[in-house]
Amino acid sequence: MKNLKYRIAIVGGAGFIGKSLAMHLSKKFQVKILDVQTPPEDLKHFVDYTYCDIRNYQKVSSSLTNVDLVVHTAIMQIPLINEHKSLGYEVNVKGTQNICEVVEDNPKIKGLILAGTWHIIGERDLHGIVDEEFGLRPDKVEGRARLYALSKMAQESIVRYYDEMSPKIYGIIRMGTVLGEGMPSRTAASIFIKKGLRGEPITPYRHSMHRPMLYVDVKDICRAYEIYASNVLSGKILPHQNSLAHIVNVYYPQPITILDLSGIIRRIIIEYTEGKVRPTVKILDKNVPSMFKKSDKNKITVNIERAKLLLELDKLRSPEETLSEIIRKHLR
Repeated sequence: MKNLKYRIAIVGGAGFIGKSLAMHLSKKFQVKILDVQTPPEDLKHFVDYTYCDIRNYQKVSSSLTNVDLVVHTAIMQIPLINEHKSLGYEVNVKGTQNICEVVEDNPKIKGLILAGTWHIIGERDLHGIVDEEFGLRPDKVEGRARLYALSKMAQESIVRYYDEMSPKIYGIIRMGTVLGEGMPSRTAASIFIKKGLRGEPITPYRHSMHRPMLYVDVKDICRAYEIYASNVLSGKILPHQNSLAHIVNVYYPQPITILDLSGIIRRIIIEYTEGKVRPTVKILDKNVPSMFKKSDKNKITVNIERAKLLLELDKLRSPEETLSEIIRKHLR
């Protein structure tokens, strides 16, 4: 049942994750999108939209006048962040500061939930138990992703600092790489699916094919934000002296490699086309030294007990389930 009592603002709501959250949360709450990009037409009947450049404090303040909770998904992504570093800092860092300051100064707003990412723990030399206390290792990612990882770490630092000093709730959901219908076309999963369905070879790179990846279904992400938002708005989540208590990892606990991903997609396509389409897996060698070993994915144990405890996410969908659903829809 829709709760007209509460209004949630999604900052950066025109992107893949923001759009998915807006559509899902609009079933229960009033939802407002703040972005410099106009959301798609199919969302306009469910949510309100305000043009907002988060670099402008006054615009952020006026746009968040009448909301109860803020979900912050805005981030300047790869490759733009590497091409326009100063703009990336203005959006990713100063923009986050502006949002937190407005949330803190507005007595109506009960808190903020930041869209975090698993990438801040690094991509290589992973070992041990991966939980919320694992640590931040932004220099353990490939070069093109370094500024992105630093930006997400900076956003977390700002949000956590506010959480430490405020009576309001500033939470973080660290997401795995999100899989789902409408995911960005430049992700490995999207590229592999498109090539495979055309009967073309699926082409992982040799230097990264054994990189362990942590994935999550977009529907599980939507459920996580809905429950976290409801708990903040109802007062179920209380302020805590250590902001770590308000960080939750949400990703499927079994890591898979890029090579695993290509094999899963190939197998699903063959099964669902009854063998009429049989893509091969062709490993491309770009003469780049490999940073990963086949055994790397077995060196980590993923702990998502906090997601189960705080967000009631007892069972997350596996990447194979999600990919099966996406491919099945493409074949209709």
